[in-house]
Amino acid sequence: MNKNNKFKLRAFVSLYMTFAFLIMTVSGIILYIAPPGRIANWSYWSILGLTKAEWQATHIIFTFIFVLATILHVIYNWKPLITYLVNKISGVSSIRLELTIAIVFSLFLFGGTHYQIPPFVNVIDFGEGIKDSWSNESNEPPISHAERLTIPELATELKITTIQLIQKLKRNGYEVSDSLETLEKIAEKYKVYPNEIYNSLVPKNTLENNGKTESQNSSYKPGSGYGRKKLSVIFSENNITWNEGVALLKKKNIKVTEDANLKDIATENNLLPVDIINALKVEKN
Repeated sequence: MNKNNKFKLRAFVSLYMTFAFLIMTVSGIILYIAPPGRIANWSYWSILGLTKAEWQATHIIFTFIFVLATILHVIYNWKPLITYLVNKISGVSSIRLELTIAIVFSLFLFGGTHYQIPPFVNVIDFGEGIKDSWSNESNEPPISHAERLTIPELATELKITTIQLIQKLKRNGYEVSDSLETLEKIAEKYKVYPNEIYNSLVPKNTLENNGKTESQNSSYKPGSGYGRKKLSVIFSENNITWNEGVALLKKKNIKVTEDANLKDIATENNLLPVDIINALKVEKN
């Protein structure tokens, strides 16, 4: 074999890190704007031929191997790296300044993200806004992650027996071999979307009427991104002043110390966001 054609692991590692960085960047951007899992999995949302789950898997695998490649890269360049650092740190004071600034800047980024300080929170909110923009009546599941419902659970959701549901699925061309199969697995078997199967089970006019009823009875829909809304916004949408809303929640032993988002307040009180909405609804009625 020609010496020039000999496989060089060091060169391979460097090239892989370059390609991996590009793929991680693309997959990261796509996941930043991808819809929430409840929508992506229900309607099999995809971009560039890959579903959200496949993009997540791609991002994770390439990141994992990238970390291993980075370790190999450091090992291969250990001596020159150590020599460089020792010479720089001991001989030139400027690197100490850069090192200090880099550490402080990293801590600033971490703290700003953790405490949701602008502009970091704005970047997160912008991405969440794009994610929520994918939501519409045609791709929202009846409940969060409805694709994971087994046949008995789906039958309960549709208010029919398991046998009736299996027979209905069969009439629509979907054979069920195991009652513990999920809607997602059945959809995969027939290469359709979970919402296609669900919509074939429920008449269109029923879906429309249910949608109207839900919107009339309550503005909250579990898993719809409502938990990210500020409590003041929720009060406003329900025609409740801040003091009235806090007082109503206090009666239900729900403590509110600041105008945080619904999810954070629910977590602090060991509740679900829907529990807070229901508390307001019951008191208001």
